[in-house]
Amino acid sequence: MLKFFRKIRYNLISKNKTGKYIKYALGEIILVVIGILIALQINNWNGNRKDVILEKEYLTRLKSDLEYDQSLLKRITINRYERKVECLEKGKAYNQGNYIIKDTLQFLDDIGYGGVFGNVNWSLNTNTYNELISTGNLRKIKSDSLRNNIITYYENSNAYQISGRDYISGYINFVNSLRPYNSKHKESDIVFDTPTMLKHLKTEEYYRLANLELTLAHSVTNFADKLIQQSQELVNSIETALKD
Repeated sequence: MLKFFRKIRYNLISKNKTGKYIKYALGEIILVVIGILIALQINNWNGNRKDVILEKEYLTRLKSDLEYDQSLLKRITINRYERKVECLEKGKAYNQGNYIIKDTLQFLDDIGYGGVFGNVNWSLNTNTYNELISTGNLRKIKSDSLRNNIITYYENSNAYQISGRDYISGYINFVNSLRPYNSKHKESDIVFDTPTMLKHLKTEEYYRLANLELTLAHSVTNFADKLIQQSQELVNSIETALKD
């Protein structure tokens, strides 16, 4: 093709057809410019297509991370909240002389259960979000509102965990100091430790720690509820974006 154009230019010059040569040269330049513009357009289209694919991959991973977080929060906090409160209230009732023990082993198990999820230590999945931030690929998410919502969710999640991570009532340490717990042999220490444990459950210290643990339970569950709600709202937004 290049040889063909060179031949045409040579013939025009050799025949002193300067006017036609200039017109031809301008036409050739225009063709070159058009070719460059087409190549750039194709390159831009290909780049945009890759960005769309990458965006959908990230959104799909984020959705999976958020659904994992919801499942985790429900499993370790929400689903255990009611029994935790019930066990702590039972311990308080015993402390005040308003509860009669029918099954000592079960009662001691309940006292121990009052200490589950004793602080905010959720180990939420932030892998995809961290990658988006570290690589700068957060800008690949086209929607400004969705991008801002993602940032807000993970900032809130981090703030909740920081604010609650060091809030420990001391309840579980108090209970464990009275009776070592072995899940495979729950009855192993009941004869030796039970009298001492029951005695300390009647003290003012236990009553105070039970109230602190109840306050912690309400606060942690409130944090979890808010995160689950915000997470689901973000999942809904991501699902809408994936359909576009």
